Amino acid sequence: MNPLLHGGDLEAFGRQNPEALRPLIDLSTGINPRAYEVSIDKDWLVRLPTRSDDEACCAAFANYSGVDQAFVHVMPGTQTIISGLPYLFCEKRVAVLSPTYGEHEACWRAAGHTVSTYPASEILTADADVIVVTNPNNPDGHVFEDAALHACRARQQARDGWLIVDEAFIDCMPELSVAKEVKRGGLLVLRSFGKFFGLAGLRLGFLLAPENIAAPLAQRLGPWSASTPALRIAAKAYGDVDWIAETRLQLNQQMDRLLERVVPRCGREVGRTPLFALVKVENSAGLARHLADHGIFIRTFPNMPNYLRFGLPGEPWAWDRLETALTEWECKHEC
Repeated sequence: MNPLLHGGDLEAFGRQNPEALRPLIDLSTGINPRAYEVSIDKDWLVRLPTRSDDEACCAAFANYSGVDQAFVHVMPGTQTIISGLPYLFCEKRVAVLSPTYGEHEACWRAAGHTVSTYPASEILTADADVIVVTNPNNPDGHVFEDAALHACRARQQARDGWLIVDEAFIDCMPELSVAKEVKRGGLLVLRSFGKFFGLAGLRLGFLLAPENIAAPLAQRLGPWSASTPALRIAAKAYGDVDWIAETRLQLNQQMDRLLERVVPRCGREVGRTPLFALVKVENSAGLARHLADHGIFIRTFPNMPNYLRFGLPGEPWAWDRLETALTEWECKHEC
């Protein structure tokens, strides 16, 4: 299986654009550019993670999300869950939302399942053993109605199937989560730590699932799959209610600024979350190239050539350079 194109590889972007302005600006991901501040005790780096580290992290997430801790299982990033889940099932008919995060379809196919893709308007009523959606969706920000998700979960449970909901971007919009419904059956939920807290390099996520699903995946990963620093930092972060509330507010304000001062100068907004906006652009390749010359890395899509996805700049100088680059772009095409 050939690796899929993802955002976030700023090193490769720099190699491909040696003459671009520095420092480089990464707008290619949906990761919070203002990360949770951490300090790491050296002792964390020399000691293996303990059972109490794991339990404390799961307890902190359970309290934060309102999910019964019996269904909370910490993993080394949601990508690990996405890659591993398909191997826990015998051959299934799998329906995957399209477009969405490409690893979902790729990983189910690689594991030998029969995979079909469906648009958002049809996916929750698909005739399949396993239905996979992302809510809110990446890259278009589509949000599924709560009633439709609950109805799909009930249908899947009745047929001994599963609805899998990837909630990687839901921390800014917690009211959309169906995580508390995992205990009712027929539902698996994936949650990310790194996106909202801006610490993607820690590689930490959660599978919300019954023990008979989570235990085999944990066994495949082996002991100590999540690091001591990751577990302890996440346990602290999930308990920092003031930072969480302030960050939700700030991210929404920053997205409002992006929608007001950036997106209209590029094209038409298709959808968004507080962490990214998808824009339809008439000359997307040209705009991406222009921004690259200014050292600005945005997300392009080979299978969606007229669309660009913008993350949030993290610093005032990054906002200034982005707006200056767009002023030049407008002048080049309108002056």
